[in-house]
Amino acid sequence: MSTSILNQFNRIAVKISANTMILSLREGYIALIPFFIVAALITLFNQWLDIAAKGFDHQYLSDFNHLVWGLFPLLTLISFSYHLAKNLKVHTIAAPILVISCFTATTGYMYVKGGVIQIDQTQGVLYSLFMPIFCSYLLSYLVKIKLFRIVNVSSISLFLRKHINLIFPYLAVTAITLFLYPYVDNTARWLFTTLLHVQLELSAFGKLIIQLISTHLLWFFGVHGDNTYHILAPIAVTEYMVGAVVANYHFFTVFVLLGGTGCVWGVIIASFLLKGAKHEQHIAKISLPLAVFNISEVMIYALPIVFNPYILLPFLLAPLINALLSYYAISSGVITVIAEQTVPWFTPIFLNAWLLTQSYTAILLQVFLVALNVAIYYPFLKIYQRHSTSGKALDMLVKRYSAGREIEGKAESLFAIHHSEQQLEHHCLKEVTDALNQGALTLYYQPKMDLKSGGVIGFEALLRLKKADGTVQGPWFLETLAKHKLLDVIDNFVIDQLEVDLENFAKAGLAPKVSFNISPDNLLSGGYKRVVKAFTRFEDQVEVELLESSYIEDFAATIEVVNQLKQSHIRCAMDDFGTGYSCLSVLSKLNIDTIKLDRSLLPDSSNEKSETLYRHLAQLCTQLGFKTVAEGVETKEEESVVKAAKIDCVQGFLYHKAMPLEAAIELLEQKKEAATAASSS
Repeated sequence: MSTSILNQFNRIAVKISANTMILSLREGYIALIPFFIVAALITLFNQWLDIAAKGFDHQYLSDFNHLVWGLFPLLTLISFSYHLAKNLKVHTIAAPILVISCFTATTGYMYVKGGVIQIDQTQGVLYSLFMPIFCSYLLSYLVKIKLFRIVNVSSISLFLRKHINLIFPYLAVTAITLFLYPYVDNTARWLFTTLLHVQLELSAFGKLIIQLISTHLLWFFGVHGDNTYHILAPIAVTEYMVGAVVANYHFFTVFVLLGGTGCVWGVIIASFLLKGAKHEQHIAKISLPLAVFNISEVMIYALPIVFNPYILLPFLLAPLINALLSYYAISSGVITVIAEQTVPWFTPIFLNAWLLTQSYTAILLQVFLVALNVAIYYPFLKIYQRHSTSGKALDMLVKRYSAGREIEGKAESLFAIHHSEQQLEHHCLKEVTDALNQGALTLYYQPKMDLKSGGVIGFEALLRLKKADGTVQGPWFLETLAKHKLLDVIDNFVIDQLEVDLENFAKAGLAPKVSFNISPDNLLSGGYKRVVKAFTRFEDQVEVELLESSYIEDFAATIEVVNQLKQSHIRCAMDDFGTGYSCLSVLSKLNIDTIKLDRSLLPDSSNEKSETLYRHLAQLCTQLGFKTVAEGVETKEEESVVKAAKIDCVQGFLYHKAMPLEAAIELLEQKKEAATAASSS
């Protein structure tokens, strides 16, 4: 029962993590990590040296600190808008400009006073998230409406046409936003005012719990929780005493938020205890020096904790347990706080406890709480590590939707240079970029079968285009991209995605042999280095399929590249043998491992000569030391020919069509279970 619930949670969590909006938020906040570090250090510097009290000569440093955090909503707005626009496939500059315009025109964040533009950072904090979502999604919808298009002809460049066609969608989004905002804002103000007038008699502990949950939920949704809470909440629930002499400020900084919001010391230590958690440990190393001074933004935004369903429960639970135990320790007299003692928030753990209490008991309590926080976070981080989309996988989740953008950018320069002589080619390229922009690249896997045992002995990774309606197409666009020397974009995608997929096979306890294609020009011009970097750790598991033309065009260079790959335990195969030059003299000089006989060589039942040729060609390849694979076997008659040729490895529709990664993993697991059952019986 518990396993079923956990599996269901994992499926939901993966869907949430891969959601376009959540993915964009995560990208947006990761892009702001340098800002968070610099801003936190500026704040720390100002607080530590008490710059504000130094007088006029140092006032600019204090002003700079206020300005940096005052820009936080605007920077969040820009970064989130950019990445959301990119993933929604709308213009990544035009969309943020539109969002900024609507945000500043409505929220009061920027206003004019005495002819001078000023900033009120208390305004529009929550709208820094809502405005990009509303404007970007609305713009994405409107640009698809043909009625709003001004230019439909291809006599001007794709770049210019796209921007002209943004005019009416721009106007529509702006008009709708300006019309709806007063109603939305008035409703929000009415709701907030109503809540303020609800007279609740809260104890100190009740106020503490409300503050903890509110600030942490705001942080979870990507908003700076502490600042936002103090802006929105009345002073009665932001400044109060916990016990007789402890201000809530000191209670939180010394006994609850150990390492910063979310008790990140617990996250950091738990990350180091996880085996193989490279992503989590890398972030923990970056966060460690800042956590010493209770700065947690890096861990919150880079792990991330923001919009991370796996971490939400411990993120709330750890500070709540710290608050409960510390509140009991103070109220029962186990720990006594020195009255009127002031300890800055950036004071390191243990030292702050000693300064506030002059008691070793308080330090021991902190040690116990940190250990408890580690125990709370550890199982959730372990689940997150096993099931999350992070590191390289996150990059590929983004890349699978961005190949069209990259190609489109290159297409614009091609258009400008060769406008007169490449009208037709540009039209074809436009069709390709439109198709890629409206869909997503992915890899499918066609099983390679052992004819004798019927088992799966590997896969070929095949490129597919998944359209917006869910239908899947083959890579019909490769010829057009090859003409424009843009295949490197596709090759890089395949290499990166295959690396991620091999990691997913490994997570399932599987290590299948997988082959893939790469364009000869890319391979020989240095692309093999990327292959080596990606697959060296998957020793003897990956096979690169080369076309015979690679050897014909530059034999010496191809021999050298294949040797480099084989030294890195990456196998090589000749793909589609029999469709190109098929020069038999080359066979004796090849340094590859496998030869794949193309389907076109398979004879029909009435052609005895072609059957004899196929059989002897297969035997020749075997005698020369090559492994042979029969491609495109679709009928029982063709299978008989392959068997007669004594070829053991086959692939084709007769056995399996290409399938998505999840189906490939499931197929291997089924074969594995069947083999185990057969051996046990």
